[in-house]
Amino acid sequence: MTAYVRYVALDGAEGDGPGAGDDRARWGVIEDEVVADGVVEDGYVEELAAAPFDGEIRAGRGHPLDQVRLLAPATPSKVIAVGLNYRSHLDNSPLGSREAPAEPGLFTKLPTSIIGPDAPIRIPPDAEVVHAEGEVVVVIGRAARNVDPAGAGDCIFGVTAGNDVSERVWQRDDLQWLRAKGSDSFGPLGPRVVTGADWNDLRLRTRLNGQVVQEARTRDLIFSIPEIVSYVSRYVTLLPGDVIYTGTPGKTAAIAPGDRVEVEVEDVGVLANPVEAGR
Repeated sequence: MTAYVRYVALDGAEGDGPGAGDDRARWGVIEDEVVADGVVEDGYVEELAAAPFDGEIRAGRGHPLDQVRLLAPATPSKVIAVGLNYRSHLDNSPLGSREAPAEPGLFTKLPTSIIGPDAPIRIPPDAEVVHAEGEVVVVIGRAARNVDPAGAGDCIFGVTAGNDVSERVWQRDDLQWLRAKGSDSFGPLGPRVVTGADWNDLRLRTRLNGQVVQEARTRDLIFSIPEIVSYVSRYVTLLPGDVIYTGTPGKTAAIAPGDRVEVEVEDVGVLANPVEAGR
């Protein structure tokens, strides 16, 4: 397995909102990391000359991991998400018990919803009930249009961790889920995108203030990751760097300013974000 990150050096990491630091962002490959219970130690980031989707071009310089600020490990043109994709979530849906879907239920988030590790999830002032949804997220590496499930794996670059933050009142009442799912900071992503992981059987765990509130494995998905990529590609051309949130398990938890949410994906690490009141 190989882990890639987007980052800025600490002296260039101005701001913490969507796109913060992107003008100085670099791609890197992590060397000599140790992953234990989702914690990365003694990592070194070797800088790449470009995004790694077409192969690594090393720039010959780098930084210790503790001297960089990690950004979301993708800059997607499209953020696709799948709802109701774990059976454990069907009876725990905030919109009421649901039947198992015959096809993946798709919706979109906005690219401006994406934030990276440690960036704050900001709750809009008029939001009432906001939940965290820990998910495994697919990062696309090659253009995909009308691919079959058997060939979908060739279009997947890797996987990362994500949080499909959702405002439940808006999700229930609005015509579309634009603000419920796509508000700024409602798409935490990271900390690394990992190639070579067994995406068919990864452990997903969500913690709220240190307490485990969700846990599942991707073998429990109703629609597998290759099936999802294939299905999406029937209707939407997926491009390198696009991401697909693959669904959340069990019952989701409400979050509020002062909370801290951690989404841990096996072999990827921990995506941690504080929760703040927005303006």
